Amino acid sequence: MKIKTEEGYPDVWICTCGNTPNSEGFYACDIKGNEVEPTPELWDGIHYKCSSCGNIINQDTLEIVNKNT
Repeated sequence: MKIKTEEGYPDVWICTCGNTPNSEGFYACDIKGNEVEPTPELWDGIHYKCSSCGNIINQDTLEIVNKNT
């Protein structure tokens, strides 16, 4: 399953729960949902966690790859 983006705005994510960057937002995390600082050294392994429902999203494919509540 993938999240969607706002039409015409590929950087505005819409989680399956309806969360967007302007509501509760998303934060950088590892595959388990632990918050991380998105440094250049870690950039390839960064995922994002939905602050509303805990979905963990692959930043490149927008696929939901895990869940952490």
